[in-house]
Amino acid sequence: MTSPDLILRRVAQNPSLRWEDPPPVYSTCLYCNIGLGRNEEIEALPVGRRLAYDQGRGRLWVVCRACGRWNLTPFDERWEAIEACEKAFRATTVRISSDNISLARISEGLELIRIGAPLLPEFAAWRYGGQFLRRHRRRLLTAAGRIGGIGVFGLGALVAPLVGSGALLAAAGTGALLALKRMRKPDLVVSLDGGRQLRLSHHQVLHARLLVDDTIEDGWSLQIDHLDGEHFDDSNRMVRQFAREATELQGDEARSVAALVLPRLNPLGGNESSVSDALHWLEAAGGAERAFRNVAYSPRVRPALDAAQCTFATMHPGVRLALEMALHEDDERRALGGQLSALRFAWKEAERLAAIADRLGVSDEVEQQLALLRNS
Repeated sequence: MTSPDLILRRVAQNPSLRWEDPPPVYSTCLYCNIGLGRNEEIEALPVGRRLAYDQGRGRLWVVCRACGRWNLTPFDERWEAIEACEKAFRATTVRISSDNISLARISEGLELIRIGAPLLPEFAAWRYGGQFLRRHRRRLLTAAGRIGGIGVFGLGALVAPLVGSGALLAAAGTGALLALKRMRKPDLVVSLDGGRQLRLSHHQVLHARLLVDDTIEDGWSLQIDHLDGEHFDDSNRMVRQFAREATELQGDEARSVAALVLPRLNPLGGNESSVSDALHWLEAAGGAERAFRNVAYSPRVRPALDAAQCTFATMHPGVRLALEMALHEDDERRALGGQLSALRFAWKEAERLAAIADRLGVSDEVEQQLALLRNS
């Protein structure tokens, strides 16, 4: 393993490893001598396509894409770049976190590795606030149109004596039949493993159930009635009795169904207040990874009158929004999660070397000031 002293000697003896103007960091890896690349997002550190930083300890590394080793940047050139990295990290749209390491993709040319406690509440408020608010506004516009329709229907009631009550009753009967058809016809089709499909009516979506399941590691499963595809008929016979079946789903299949059902049960999305409420529920549930399990076990996620129920629809609206957030986090964690364990191991070794390197040439006075900053 290359020692810190050897690294420092290589930098001193080989000018090609250093930038001349400006000189914030070398341009090639100290371990494999391959170019580190460039980025356009961090002006104070344009070198590297993967940067790692620890704001608490004042560490900043450029991670080599070729060999995976962490190259520590010069001590007196870090602070502005660390602040820029933190600002970019907080504004990112794709982020996964473990206990003390987070990975974010800023753009196609840069990834950031943040050492420290994750920032899920701040991130989720920024990210999901806009998403749910847009859904909220769309729903309000739709509701306004329906209210206008109700007004026209009310006007029809006023003129009913002129045109006859039979016409009005016929219109009401047609509306009831249309509502019945909606309850019986597939409102949602979910594709599962093996080419299977679940056809769900609006009524069945409303009665999807979250269950405790101690037989699997996740601790929860999803039970839902569905229409039997062989008996499905989309003809004009609106009162046909469709055969119904019930199924219980676990793991990825349960997540796939929940990811489609929950937005149907959260049609209003949410404003800033409801998103904040959902974040509190998500935090109380132990975070995105444990949200479904803990909600399944808790009787407090529903109003008192519905405490004995187990459907998603009877949950507090904030709980449903929290579960929808948790599914988004889980998808992104799975997409990038395989990298976190490797990053954790690499960081521990890089931190050990950085602690040695940062002490070289640093006066006792500077060490004392750094200690005060860390404890403040």
